[in-house]
Amino acid sequence: MIATLWTRRPDVKRLLAVLCAVVLPLAAPAANLDRVVAVVNKDVIVQSELEREVQRILADLRSRGTATPPRREFERQVLEHLVARRLQMQLADQAGINIGDDELNFTLQNIAARNNLSLAQMREAVVADGGSFEDFRDQIRSEMRITQLRQKEVIARINVSDAEVERFLAEGGDTAAGRYHLAHILIALPPDPTPEQVRSTEAQARQVHSELIAGADFASTAVVVSKGQQALEGGDLGWRNADELPPPFVAAVRDLSPGGISDLIPSANGFHILKLLESDAAGGRHVVEQTHVEHILVKAEAGREDEARARIESLRQRILAGEDFHDLARTHSDDPGSAVKGGDLGWVSAEEVVPAFSSAMQNLPEGELSEPVQSNFGFHLIRVLGRRSHDDTEAYRRAHARDTLRARKAEEMTQAWVQRLRDEAYVELRL
Repeated sequence: MIATLWTRRPDVKRLLAVLCAVVLPLAAPAANLDRVVAVVNKDVIVQSELEREVQRILADLRSRGTATPPRREFERQVLEHLVARRLQMQLADQAGINIGDDELNFTLQNIAARNNLSLAQMREAVVADGGSFEDFRDQIRSEMRITQLRQKEVIARINVSDAEVERFLAEGGDTAAGRYHLAHILIALPPDPTPEQVRSTEAQARQVHSELIAGADFASTAVVVSKGQQALEGGDLGWRNADELPPPFVAAVRDLSPGGISDLIPSANGFHILKLLESDAAGGRHVVEQTHVEHILVKAEAGREDEARARIESLRQRILAGEDFHDLARTHSDDPGSAVKGGDLGWVSAEEVVPAFSSAMQNLPEGELSEPVQSNFGFHLIRVLGRRSHDDTEAYRRAHARDTLRARKAEEMTQAWVQRLRDEAYVELRL
């Protein structure tokens, strides 16, 4: 799906295949493309939109080597995906969520960089295949708006308490072994299901499971029947740490070999089926390289960069002439947090500081004063006092536990939120 183009790391061939499918013009007659296939509140989805999304997802599935699913069921699944997307875009409109060109361009540059392309090269690849780069920009802008909407409506409301972290660690969540690359199918229950609906859904899930065991293609089946968020990606969940997965999932796949399919996994929202694609062993302790560093910052206001550069150079010459670094930091540094400590930032890792500062810090010999270093904060003078390898396992365990619990809650709450939008909306399907 398009969201994966900027949240994951697709290979270049897959990226270009999906790009072309997104933007290539359709060849079907215009009369057929105008037909309304769904009404979503006061909006409509037309046949041309459905066909464009069908072709895009088919291109993605082919790039993964996934068998093409049956057309009728596939179209219905894609249409439901478009309905959910349209509902979220309507809500983003109501919330006034917009993406400026600068923010969009930054994201596009990141997409290109992750695939070892420049932005110009990515544009050329799309145009060379007969597509429109503006259409691709619009697709990414829409995905960014949906991401911000979910952040506002779901993610920002997630809270992980210290008690939850402690319970997670006490239950061994931080030591759960290994990582798993999984594919997933969810046969979903309706909200507040009756006993009869539970029995019917379980029977459907068992039928799907039997077909998979008999050799049916998992990814193609997921595209057609799964209600999971990654259904149209063949159910591919990507790589997940064991402690990022619900415990029943880990128990179901722990003893599987690659290619193996789990038994049915019941849950409150339906019946899950997993396929283990790959796995690897767990990691050990978490050791980070840290630098004890101090700095003086002179902020650079817009239009006054030359003045800031002159100030930092003057301070550098005074230090080289023998004046005390710490005294000058206390009286001249624009970083109030470190200025009161004579410029001392303490022990930091490369990931904790901005890239320009990190690069200069890592290449600077101990005790030597740097040349002026420019970052988005202004100009820095940097001095390294020492380096060490630090066992950060305990702090890492707690931070990782909190992130893991947030990710679990986010996935569950987002699924429920999207379903609630669908249940509360007026939707009429006309396939």
